[in-house]
Amino acid sequence: MKRAPSPAPESIQAEAALAALQDAIAPARVLGLDFTRAEAVAAEGSERLGISPEAYVVALVGGTGVGKSTILNALAGEVVSTAGPRRPTTGEPVAWVAETAADLVQPLLERLGIKGPRMHARDDLRTVVIVDLPDIDSLEEGHRAIVEAILPKVDVVAWVVDPEKYADAVLHDDFLREWMARLDRQVVILNKVDRLDGESRRRVAGDLGRIVRQIVAKDVPVIRTAAAAGEAGIAELRSWLADAAAAKAIVAARLAAAARASLAELKAAAGVGGSGWTPLVHEAAQRRAVDGAVEEVLRVVDLRGAERQAVAATRARARRRGTGPLGMLTSALYKASGRERKAADPAGFLRAWQSRGGLTRATELVRRAITDALPGIPPAMRARYAATGEGRDLEARLGKALDRVVLRHAEVEAPSSRLWPAIGLLQAANTLLLVFAVAWVILWVIARPEVASYDLPVLGPVPAPMVLLFVALAAGYVLARLLGLHAGWLGRRWARRLSGDVRTAVREIVAADAFAPIALIEEARAALAAAAVGDSARRSGDR
Repeated sequence: MKRAPSPAPESIQAEAALAALQDAIAPARVLGLDFTRAEAVAAEGSERLGISPEAYVVALVGGTGVGKSTILNALAGEVVSTAGPRRPTTGEPVAWVAETAADLVQPLLERLGIKGPRMHARDDLRTVVIVDLPDIDSLEEGHRAIVEAILPKVDVVAWVVDPEKYADAVLHDDFLREWMARLDRQVVILNKVDRLDGESRRRVAGDLGRIVRQIVAKDVPVIRTAAAAGEAGIAELRSWLADAAAAKAIVAARLAAAARASLAELKAAAGVGGSGWTPLVHEAAQRRAVDGAVEEVLRVVDLRGAERQAVAATRARARRRGTGPLGMLTSALYKASGRERKAADPAGFLRAWQSRGGLTRATELVRRAITDALPGIPPAMRARYAATGEGRDLEARLGKALDRVVLRHAEVEAPSSRLWPAIGLLQAANTLLLVFAVAWVILWVIARPEVASYDLPVLGPVPAPMVLLFVALAAGYVLARLLGLHAGWLGRRWARRLSGDVRTAVREIVAADAFAPIALIEEARAALAAAAVGDSARRSGDR
């Protein structure tokens, strides 16, 4: 059984570069970057890899009269594209393809929008599609638009100049600067060299190579042709084109180069450097802003006041459950008068945080951290970052988050104890004893019956009714004091726990909400950086 051929490394790398670019588009959308070109490159790459990867397209690009059509005719050995001195000559793109590859390359031609290709029977250029494009300096505006629409879709570009036009500003300033850095395989054809002597040919070719190198910062082959002389004048060009065995590599390399160039543009716009991703608002600055904002929020919440209210609420609950009939009466009066709601309601106290001030000072600390970082943020994202520090939006976010925290923690009931009802029963019994003692004292004062007396230190003999009254009063005081001490202890424990919970929750919401929009932006930047790192890792693994 024959094993299926493995994909070429160039195709694998192209697919990896396109996958990385596709991964980068989603975070670029989140960051608000211009990802139009990246989407176009990704779509074009996916489409091109699926269409005739065995063939590649060469576009002849140049100005009027440089001999593009003559070169094509010389390659064909017949008139394929009409040549002439008038401006313009080539009005529509003309494709030259091998008859045996017509079906193979038809999807490519449809993709380029070229109809009626010219056929040839040369086997050495079977996988090559040569396209003669309209003149880039044509007076017809539509011609340049055709060239600009087709250039992103071709695999190889042959820039055609002649000794008179090789320094043409339209070609160099517009097209070379725009396209050469984005193309992996290209060539410059210096045509009409038959008009120069040997020394002039070398000088002009060297000068042309230097000009191109200054524009694109790399060497591009310069091929000299004399297309008017026919086959003999284009031998060097034919040899260059005949490298059809590398067609797949050419296509894949071009797609990979375009994808990596677009990815590099997105990285630069997002401020993601070659060394990876680092937050544009430094983490240390964020921590300082969060620490300061937390203290400002807690100042408005007033945890000390909430703790006092919590202790008072615990004692009020203890009075209702542990002070007997008289305590229940005083608790009812305490509640009816409104004093309990004012001094013993931690939930209401926390909910009313807005009455004690706003969050402007807290949000100003966050806004300042973002503003200080703006000079170092890439221009494409500066407005986006500035908007995240807008004071009113930030204050509204923190306010809503703080309301949620308060509601979550303030609805907890004050603590209780099983000891309190027991103390309440003792207080109730003591109240009955006190009523009896008072009645006995009154009867003793009015009727003066014979009663026992008890010798007490300092006081001397004290009648039994008075001793019983003193005992009842002392027992009530001790029970009330015991209840108060225990309720205060439980209340302080609850108050500290409540205060700690609120403090922790406030820190969490300030840390989460203060820089929440920044976190989303940084998450997208990290994803963009990860896409680039993934492509680099795949490239390293393929080597």
